[in-house]
Amino acid sequence: MKATKILTAALAAAMLCASLSACGKTNDATETTAASGSDNKTTEKYTVLSEDFGAENYAIGFRRGDDALAKKVSDILAEMTADGKAGEIAKKWFGSDVMLRDPEYPRELNEEKGDASLQYILDKGELILGLDETFPPMGYRDANGDIIGFDIDLATEVCSRLGVKLKLQPINWDSKEMELNGKTIDCIWNGMSITDERINGMDLSTPYIANKQIIIVKSDSGISTKADLAGKTVGAQQGSSAVDAISAEPDVKASFGSLNEYASNDEAFLDLKAGRIDVLVVDEVYGRYMISQDK
Repeated sequence: MKATKILTAALAAAMLCASLSACGKTNDATETTAASGSDNKTTEKYTVLSEDFGAENYAIGFRRGDDALAKKVSDILAEMTADGKAGEIAKKWFGSDVMLRDPEYPRELNEEKGDASLQYILDKGELILGLDETFPPMGYRDANGDIIGFDIDLATEVCSRLGVKLKLQPINWDSKEMELNGKTIDCIWNGMSITDERINGMDLSTPYIANKQIIIVKSDSGISTKADLAGKTVGAQQGSSAVDAISAEPDVKASFGSLNEYASNDEAFLDLKAGRIDVLVVDEVYGRYMISQDK
């Protein structure tokens, strides 16, 4: 059964990759992001290396002990996946249904007697969702200043079925645990990767979408493998799973010229674009979206 679930997650990750890179072309070493010109000379601006810093899944984070709330939201997501609503939302943002099927909890939740976390939300009639508002296509501001995205659409439907209002609360991503534990927000729902630290520090929903930490460089950088990162300036968002994934490979990290951590992925991408860093390590869903928008 576990092998089947692992295969299912891998297939979902492959589907997501295909959806996000539909405008790209692939060669043996890298995946590029724009078509070649009529003279057959490459015109790509960015390259996604075939090597990455690991696959992962996204989940929703709740306060440790809020098992009843985490379970209810997970149950509604499962219901939405079964009836096709979640797939409909996924197709809107990714072009295909990339929702994970039959996911298991990262850590088993045991709803204790006296757990009032779900009733707390029902009584106040509102779920406050904490997010990094600069993380497209999961949650970000559009041209009108409204917060939109895949996670926002999912959460809106979940709250509708739960019978409560959804309130969106932008936060500093590096302070997300403090915001959650201080009850400024009720959950963290914004393309949050499952890590051991988060499994131990939060209640997590069942995973709902696959992701990986990709390596983006400019196409004329001469970088094609992890070994080529030696001596290079690498960027990643502070407090993100990209930093954790890099740290999980200490020999590779030690080879960097430097690792610059940014308050937001947007700032890091701008520095890559401007040549102030050589490499960006970032969630695939964000990275491929930004590449597709940077025409």
